[in-house]
Amino acid sequence: MCSKKVPMLISGLLLLIVLIVCIVPVSGESGSMSISFRGDGSYYVGDSIIFDGTNYVGNTTVIVLTGPGLPAAGVPPYILNGLAGTGETVNTDSSGTWNFIWDTSLTPGASQLNPSRYTLTVFDISNPMINSSTSIYLRQPGFYTAITPNPAVLNDYVQLTGKVDAATNTIEIKVTDASGNLVHSYEAPVSANGYFQFGFHVDMSPGTYTVTFSSPLFQSSLSKSLTIVASNANLTPLATSGTTTITPEQALVTGTPAMPQVTPPSVPNAGSLMISSTPTGASVYVDSMPDGTTPLTLNGVTPGTHHIDIKSPGYLTVSMDVVVAENKPTEISPEMVKAPFGMAISPLIAIAGILGAVLIIAAKKKKN
Repeated sequence: MCSKKVPMLISGLLLLIVLIVCIVPVSGESGSMSISFRGDGSYYVGDSIIFDGTNYVGNTTVIVLTGPGLPAAGVPPYILNGLAGTGETVNTDSSGTWNFIWDTSLTPGASQLNPSRYTLTVFDISNPMINSSTSIYLRQPGFYTAITPNPAVLNDYVQLTGKVDAATNTIEIKVTDASGNLVHSYEAPVSANGYFQFGFHVDMSPGTYTVTFSSPLFQSSLSKSLTIVASNANLTPLATSGTTTITPEQALVTGTPAMPQVTPPSVPNAGSLMISSTPTGASVYVDSMPDGTTPLTLNGVTPGTHHIDIKSPGYLTVSMDVVVAENKPTEISPEMVKAPFGMAISPLIAIAGILGAVLIIAAKKKKN
């Protein structure tokens, strides 16, 4: 009697496994939406951002952008001044997947986007109630520069020091006169931390010149005035705090201006971030960029909202948006939670274990 029940039990377990394998994926896909981005989630205006997702509701996916300065109902990513509540449409293929590339350099008005988090929501055009969303951090490429000495006289060695808030290897520097005529054009190398320093000897006649800093990777640029005078006899020396002096002789050693370590130029009305954690020694990422380990004090932080990630092996990542006020310190001190160890056993693994045990028992009974 017992030997007859064993095959029936095994058949029942096998049928249950087949039902789980075949039915569960279908029920998980039916009537669902998803969206994900490629990259680390932090981008500059001007970047191309790729989104992928699934749509098991219908054939047409709608993408809506919301965030600071945009209507609460959302607008199409490529038409920021579009009708509130409308979005971009993307075709969904036969497998239920879709793909969307948002080239922010082609978006009118993208230069007005604030450095902040923006949310992209997707839904099927036939059923907006079934939706999914994700958020990304957008910021404007920025330059911070200082020109010393300024004013300058003929044969002075003018230093251009600064920082670029984006990943690039070189910065283009153009000097134009009051009529807009190009006087000089240079290319300055950028260090891994984004700092650059370049110098040239003044060979221009007295007047006001415009120095423009730019990069092919960015839509934005920065222009500053450089004044050339006939004599510096009556000039008051300008403060050069935050820069390192470099002589013409040092610059000529390699044939290009030397690049000593420099203190980055100050950000107007900058605040500061004081970050500690329990445990200490956790890695800190500000706007997806590594900035050191806790305890950490960051000075010269641009006022506004910044995304902070704090990571430590064996602990869950702490993620938060922090608002840095002008000319004030902001302090955060999270207590990190240990990551759970072990992995939950899935139903399939449990059933496989039971099936294995039943087979072993059946084999033993046959021997007996």
